[in-house]
Amino acid sequence: MTARSPSLRAAVLAALALAASPLAAQEAVQVFQGARLHPVSGPAIDNGVLIVAGGRIVAVGGADLTVPAGAQIIDCSGKVITPGLVDAGTTMGVDARDLNEQGEEVTPAVHILDAIDPASRDFVRARNSGVTCAQINPGNRNVIGGFGAVVKTAGDTLAEMLVMDESGLRLTMGSEPSSGNRAIRGGRPEGIYYRRPTTRMGVVWEARKAFYDAMAYQQQKTDPNADPETMAIDPGMEVLSRALKQEVLVRTTARAEQDIRTALRLAEEFGYKTLVEEATEAWRVIDDLAAAEVPVLFSAPSSMNGGEGTDVRYNTIVALAARGVPFAICSGAGGAPLPLIHEATFAVRYGLSKDVALAAVTLRAAEILGVDDRVGSLRAGRDADLVVWSGDPFDPTSRPLAVYVSGEEVSE
Repeated sequence: MTARSPSLRAAVLAALALAASPLAAQEAVQVFQGARLHPVSGPAIDNGVLIVAGGRIVAVGGADLTVPAGAQIIDCSGKVITPGLVDAGTTMGVDARDLNEQGEEVTPAVHILDAIDPASRDFVRARNSGVTCAQINPGNRNVIGGFGAVVKTAGDTLAEMLVMDESGLRLTMGSEPSSGNRAIRGGRPEGIYYRRPTTRMGVVWEARKAFYDAMAYQQQKTDPNADPETMAIDPGMEVLSRALKQEVLVRTTARAEQDIRTALRLAEEFGYKTLVEEATEAWRVIDDLAAAEVPVLFSAPSSMNGGEGTDVRYNTIVALAARGVPFAICSGAGGAPLPLIHEATFAVRYGLSKDVALAAVTLRAAEILGVDDRVGSLRAGRDADLVVWSGDPFDPTSRPLAVYVSGEEVSE
């Protein structure tokens, strides 16, 4: 028998302690044996053993890992087990009519959590394809569109599904916030849309003005001569003030080169933390992204069609990886033509290594979202979100045989 590392010994002791504890009498202990394990946080393990109890991973190791007595043995010989996939940017579970609150162009205080339908078939399709956790975003028609949320793809209620509320504030550069804001073939300026931005310049100014207003709001609140009893609380300004304090991550949608540069420039100007989402022309500004240490959430590679006049390069992700720019692969707004694992496979086809591609839809995505303490890897203490594949996940003929969320099988 080979010697175990200190961390592995600790995991074994934890598993044995769990088996001997009162919890073991209440919670079933599951042992997945024989599969090739991809922890993502470490090297792959052939003929691995994965121990789960109480909805969490207890231990991960090789065939010599001690199995608690009385555990349920699940034979996975010849199969592959990965963490559940993490979609770091999607609009699943939300009716398209509820994605954008367009009463104003800046709506930082709205929450997408209020629009998510936990019974949506989107979640069934997602988990059947191996996605166990997802960041749900508001739409892109507002300059600042409100908070997204991170949820599991299984659960009867949003309370059961919720991983993180207020997980990112949506900011959109480019043409979408100005699209449709003028009447077709003229017309009288009677609607609210005539009072909204109609150009890229206007979109950027609305974003800049919102943060200027938040700075003034902060100064007013901290003015020693101000009467706190007479100062009205503005929920939107409170949110933007938190962003200025780097308490809220700003997720900036930017596809074209000039929009990505603007996203970086605004973040530097106002000092908030940001990431760039979709980033079609990231290949043009990789040096800037690397220097700014800004993560990229790359939209579904297979569905990139050069919108907004952008120039698509299918090897952009490979270039990001070579420069050390943190990134994840997402399905994007409205869903992608391929499941998330196939989007990662598409990137592999254009030169990304399998290990990096798997991390881009598991651990790296979880790290960027700030939920890697719960999901994204097969490690002791993490949620037991995992996928049992029929073979190599990047083999087009492979499919998920079983999907588990918090230790419970949820695939249909």
